Amino acid sequence: MLSIEAAVVILIGLLFFMLANVDYAYSVFLGGMAFIVPNLIFTFVSLRTSSGSSGSALAWFYIGEAIKIVFTILIFTVSILLISSLNIGLMFVTYGLILLINLTGLALLMNK
Repeated sequence: MLSIEAAVVILIGLLFFMLANVDYAYSVFLGGMAFIVPNLIFTFVSLRTSSGSSGSALAWFYIGEAIKIVFTILIFTVSILLISSLNIGLMFVTYGLILLINLTGLALLMNK
């Protein structure tokens, strides 16, 4: 799922780069990365242990979720503070779009 989401972000970013300007492309890219990077970190942390008790696996899941939330907030905050020409609305719309793609993918997987 993360590969598909990354491909969508790259394609939308390239589209905005060609049709609009580089500021919009940055906004799209950073909005997508605010979803993809924390979820990638979550995946690595929550799947850290494949053996052991279920309590240990659950603990790593919660640790991964906390890290994901912190990194999401961090990416949004740093982007907004450091990039003055950032289109904040477009950044949040891209984040929401990638979130919807993720939820749609999960729904499709659950129906199989």
